This record gives sequence, C-alpha cells and structure tokens, in this order.
Amino acid sequence: MPQATLHSARLKFVPLAQEHYALTKELDQDPEVMRHIGFGRPLTDDETKQVHEWLLNSPTSIPGQGTWVAYAGDEAIGWWILAPTPIDKDKPTENFSTERSETGYRLLKRFWGRGYATEGSRELLRHAFQDLGLAEVFGETMTVNTASRAVMAKCGMNHVDTWFNTYPTPPLGIEEGEVRYRITKEEWKAQTSGPQ
Repeated sequence: MPQATLHSARLKFVPLAQEHYALTKELDQDPEVMRHIGFGRPLTDDETKQVHEWLLNSPTSIPGQGTWVAYAGDEAIGWWILAPTPIDKDKPTENFSTERSETGYRLLKRFWGRGYATEGSRELLRHAFQDLGLAEVFGETMTVNTASRAVMAKCGMNHVDTWFNTYPTPPLGIEEGEVRYRITKEEWKAQTSGPQ
C-alpha cells in the first residue's frame, strides 16, 4: 500500500518529499532538538543531506511505513516516522520485518510544549496498528531524555530495556544509558477500545 496522508485533531501528516529538506535541515541543525539524538550535536550540511535521503527512502522497504511531515494549519512543525526494522541486526539493510516498526519524531522547538509530540505519536501508532496491522511498535532514546520518555509513556508504550554503548564522541548524558519503549497491538487495542 502507498504511504497514506494521515490526520489527527490538529495535524495533517503528508509523506516526506524532497521539498521538505529545509525543514529536516532546520531540525538537524538545532542544538536543542539534537541534544539527545545521534552525536548530541547539530549535524553538518553533509550529514543533514544524508539524513534527509534516508528519511526519503524509509517507505521503500515496507509499503505503508515511512516518514511524514506534520502541518498545523499551513505551517510544517516537524516529522514523524514508522521506520522499517531489520529482522537480523547484523544485516541492517535487508530482510525487514513486516510485523514491527520503530517510531520517532523531531519537532521544531517553537512548537514544544503544545502536546503535538504526543498527538502525532498517537496518530502514528493508530496507523501502525489499525491501518498497517503491525504487531508491535517501539521507540528508543537516551535515558536522560525525560521529555521523549514522557511522550512514549503517554502513548501507552512501556519501558522494556536499558542498555549502555560506548561512543567515540559520547553525547552528554549517555553514561546513563539508552532506553527502549514498546507497545503491542493488543496493548494498544485495550487502551483505545473504551469510550473516546
């Protein structure tokens, strides 16, 4: 199935296109946005181009998954992703799972604190389970990223793992580890089946 346009109460999600590069670059080069992502620093121009190309290619592995740019009215506020996940972690570019996906987002700082992160994440979970029929969705962040952890918890995701990696240029706070949150289709259905 092609990547769909999605809607939540306040947001419209359109598939990421080449024309959205200015948005992804602004996000990738904002020190506050990138504080708990990747190297914990803004990306270079070359790195932002690589990230944008990866995001553009995210729908090609598993139909229906991919990256969406969210609009509040006419203004793009950030992107959300359902990223294909490899079946074999030693072969990260082949044999993707049709049962599970990784979710994440980047939101322009001027839109923080308005509930958009949770609203957008809930819509992607709905799409993952209701439209795509996935069995499981997970998200990862640094332990110290309390804001993103709170968003995942508000979406009904549960903390299932903490681990510690060694990095040549470790981002600030990485010594406290990284965390994974997860929700299954059954858990999502149990949380959303009550009165709305």
